[in-house]
Amino acid sequence: MGRFNWIWRTLRTLSVIACAVWLPSATAAFTADEYKTLPIGTCIALAEVDVGLSSAIVSLFHTGMGGVDAGGAYWGVGGGLIIRSPITEGILENCLGLPAGGVANLVQTGADSNKTFSTQTYMGFSFTLTDIAEEAFPGVYVEGDTYPSYIGTPPPTADAGPDQTVASGATVTLDVAGTSGMAQPFTYVWRQIDTSGSTVDLSNINAAQPTFIAPALGVNDGVVTLEFSLEVTNSNGDISTADTVSITVNPETASAASDFAAKEDAIRSVITDDATRSLTSTLNANERMVGEARERLIASLQEGADLATRDNVPFDVDGTFNLDGSRLSTKGTFFEQRGTADGAGQRLFFGDFDVQHDGDTNSTTATITARMAWEQMYTDSTMLGYFVGGELAHSNIKGSFEGEQDRLGVSFGGYAVHQIDEQVFVDGFITVGAGRNNLEIADATLDLTSDYTTRTATMGAAVSGVYEYGQYDFHPELAFSYGKTWIGDVGFTGVAYGLTDDTLSLDAGDVSIANLTLRPEIVWALDAETVADSNTQLSFAPRFICQRTSAVATTQDCGAGAEVGLSSTSEDGLSSAHIRLVMDRVGTSNRSSFALNFERSF
Repeated sequence: MGRFNWIWRTLRTLSVIACAVWLPSATAAFTADEYKTLPIGTCIALAEVDVGLSSAIVSLFHTGMGGVDAGGAYWGVGGGLIIRSPITEGILENCLGLPAGGVANLVQTGADSNKTFSTQTYMGFSFTLTDIAEEAFPGVYVEGDTYPSYIGTPPPTADAGPDQTVASGATVTLDVAGTSGMAQPFTYVWRQIDTSGSTVDLSNINAAQPTFIAPALGVNDGVVTLEFSLEVTNSNGDISTADTVSITVNPETASAASDFAAKEDAIRSVITDDATRSLTSTLNANERMVGEARERLIASLQEGADLATRDNVPFDVDGTFNLDGSRLSTKGTFFEQRGTADGAGQRLFFGDFDVQHDGDTNSTTATITARMAWEQMYTDSTMLGYFVGGELAHSNIKGSFEGEQDRLGVSFGGYAVHQIDEQVFVDGFITVGAGRNNLEIADATLDLTSDYTTRTATMGAAVSGVYEYGQYDFHPELAFSYGKTWIGDVGFTGVAYGLTDDTLSLDAGDVSIANLTLRPEIVWALDAETVADSNTQLSFAPRFICQRTSAVATTQDCGAGAEVGLSSTSEDGLSSAHIRLVMDRVGTSNRSSFALNFERSF
């Protein structure tokens, strides 16, 4: 306390509890009247409680020349009040020997003619020393030091925190962090005192940090201001003066940008789901392309003829129907072949049509792919091919957003089939492509249009065998395929609440699919001595699968299953039908598919 000491003395023997004395230095005990003879500049603060008379005194005596200059107040019996001149900063500066301005922030409680003892829980005063005090007595006084003097326990000071401005529907937290005082722990009571027509539910009115949900305001609603009060009670039962805090709730901002930002995840899913369906179609088309090339090579080797013997194959169309879990798809191919003059190669025109339905979103994508390919025998046991192609797709999009997308794409690539030995073959493909997408989707408030480009690359390889055992053949196959579509940043023009914004964009990332499948297939001839001579065949193949799909989220699972197939070809060889049932368990999910294929040459 600077150069002052707190010294507690008993002034009277009757009913006196305590007094506080400030002195320049420690002194010996003195009687109740000795303060009158103290030197000028001596400050004595008396804090006296008379239990028997129910009175209390807070006063500041300035002594000198045998007289008393007092400031403060006495509370008498029954709450009567005797006022002395108030304690002032000037009296304190005189007592402490300081020039004017040495004392600041004087706060006095109790010397108030409008308050009686019965309404007071404590009495006293406090002040702060300024830089003037520190300059007057370097090393003795310190700027900013605060000196309190009181009897009883002050009630706590409630602090409900700063005013807040929040958004519609936001979670709001109130806080008592600024509350101060003695006699802790505190208890708290929060109340909503101004609802502006909106009443909210506090999570706990007695919590230090209660929360509530701000009212949900539409774009046409006005600003709402909510006011809350906080009262704090200390462990002595003293209650603070209530403090208040205002919470201003703003309505929703009416803009396409804010609506777009809130729905980015759903918009991204629309784009990546469509890209996943398109990538699946591309992989299926490539696998069929190289598989058919393998069959042509095997047929040529078995017949001992060159590729030219299979020229002038008439235009042929076939189709399939597939149900896989919640996904329904139909596929088809068309094929035509022309051999080259020297018999070493051939030119082919073929294509696919594919309709996929997503049971989760109810979206549908229809794709038509056409390709021109050139094949030639690189060696007696190796076939090479390359192609250029085009793609046209239309998507009907359902779900949280509805609309449609058209895609026009081009692709090119190559494939190869090689006979390792008489019964074992290896094949593979690699392709690249690009597509231009035109997207139009909307929900209840936001309409979006976009033109964006995607790039796709695929690759795959398989090792297969053909082992003939009379009435049945054994066809083991280990196949791997991988495809990736890069989407990247997609720009949008959005319209919401009558406002248009053509600066919207999001990063849709990329989509990839990887499959590894082992399927040792057994084929039985049902109407002949050998499979090669039969028109009706039954097949069975256990399946061992690992699959990884990466889009908005990544899934990776392995499992096993089986497939059963039945094939029939007409006597003239122009018509055929194929039925195949597949059942798999991959990860924790069961998957099944049914495929029906018809072919007709004409």
